[in-house]
Amino acid sequence: MLLVTATTLGFVPGPVAQVRDYVATSLAMNVRAPSGGTPYQPAPVGDPPAVRIAAAGDVGTGDREERETAQAMASLAGVPYDALVLLGDNVYPSGDPSRLDATGFSPFDDLLDDGAALVPALGNHDVRDGNGPGQVEALSMPGRWYTWRSGPALIVVLDSTRADDPAQRAWLETTLATTDAVWKIVALHHPPYSAGWHGSSENVRRALEPLFNQYGVQLVLAGHDHDYQRSEPINGTTYVVSGAGARTRPTDRAPFTAVSWSTQHFVDLQIWPDRLELQAVAQDGLAYDSFELRP
Repeated sequence: MLLVTATTLGFVPGPVAQVRDYVATSLAMNVRAPSGGTPYQPAPVGDPPAVRIAAAGDVGTGDREERETAQAMASLAGVPYDALVLLGDNVYPSGDPSRLDATGFSPFDDLLDDGAALVPALGNHDVRDGNGPGQVEALSMPGRWYTWRSGPALIVVLDSTRADDPAQRAWLETTLATTDAVWKIVALHHPPYSAGWHGSSENVRRALEPLFNQYGVQLVLAGHDHDYQRSEPINGTTYVVSGAGARTRPTDRAPFTAVSWSTQHFVDLQIWPDRLELQAVAQDGLAYDSFELRP
């Protein structure tokens, strides 16, 4: 995929060739919130997207900050969301399914009542104390890995807590090899590329990135680091970290980074057969990053 346009706020990325040399612990973690954004751009009048998706990670607090992110989603006028993608850590601290109403359902009632499908992934906090199966059941997930399809877009949800599982990898290869979707988008918790607090998840990269490359995955959405990051295209794939649905940590920039900010936000995806537009929208409704992909 080709990244054809982008709006960032003053950062010129380093060479992508150095991506595999990045180590999170060497960074000062000095990138915090941006000083200003741009107005959110709705779809052009008369050209609604075929699919519209909201995504956020690490929402599992049930507190005011999470609800303010959910309210920012609901406040954007225009075409209703087709799906709400949760990028893992749906319940802190240890994935208790009995808390999902407070963290995974109630804050997003406006979107879900308006018809958005709930498309969650599991995070490391969700599987603690053996709670993974309970979350799968409570969230009505088809399994720990599954797909959601609408029009030209296929969302492939993976369980990055089991990145090395051969069954998941075999399923992923079959899924990517046989789909006719224009857009192949992966949603998982641990980011293959991150300049944040936790850094890049090497085991996820080792186990899954070759399949992303082989079968033309255009976009990977992850959480885990409590910030917003977008990579330069890496072998045709753009990697986005959106793990600040409720809490933030300082972040940083690596040679593969196009933009990064430590700010509470969600990701807005508008998808047409001929283009995909992503905006990172903060709780004030302003977009702090936007970019477009073309097939």
